[in-house]
Amino acid sequence: MCNISFLFSLSQSRLITTYDMPSDYSISIDYLNNSESVIDVKNNYDIEGGFAFSYEHALLQKKKFNIYLGSELMGGKKTDITIAFHSLYLMPVIAFNDKNSLMLRMGYSILNTDDDYMPENAFMLSLGSELKISDDWSLNFSNTWYETDDKENIFEICPTPITCYDETQFSMMEYNKFSISLVYELTKKETSRSSRRSRGRR
Repeated sequence: MCNISFLFSLSQSRLITTYDMPSDYSISIDYLNNSESVIDVKNNYDIEGGFAFSYEHALLQKKKFNIYLGSELMGGKKTDITIAFHSLYLMPVIAFNDKNSLMLRMGYSILNTDDDYMPENAFMLSLGSELKISDDWSLNFSNTWYETDDKENIFEICPTPITCYDETQFSMMEYNKFSISLVYELTKKETSRSSRRSRGRR
């Protein structure tokens, strides 16, 4: 516990406000066990832009290489349904110089939607660049891909009043977004304590 407290007291944290540009997503449907529906279907849908909010905490800090643990809450986006991905991720960061960095996010997402037949879990992968505009503020430009697990749904199909059968359907979702983020770096706790001690000695 002491080691964990020491890590979090010295590490750097970031608050991120993100705007996701309007985009589209695809739903792939695979029909099984039904000879009358042998063709798989893939449909694309437009999706509105929206905001997401993230918190990131540094696990490793070096001059040219950092690793952050982050979480993101995405606001619901309107399309034919309402969807939002809430994510937990690791983010390695490579600093090219004092102002420019390259970032990679890899994580797990939960899909929140008002459609009970949609998949629930997804893998996320993001690649982006960051430009430092002041000591505390940065701009982030990124592209993120989400791909869900398959979800099995079973429907009862009755082509005639006396004939019914079960149709098994596996659905999978893919979503790609381009985002612009404003990043605020929180002051380290240790730095804040040092500043207060310095003021107290004056």
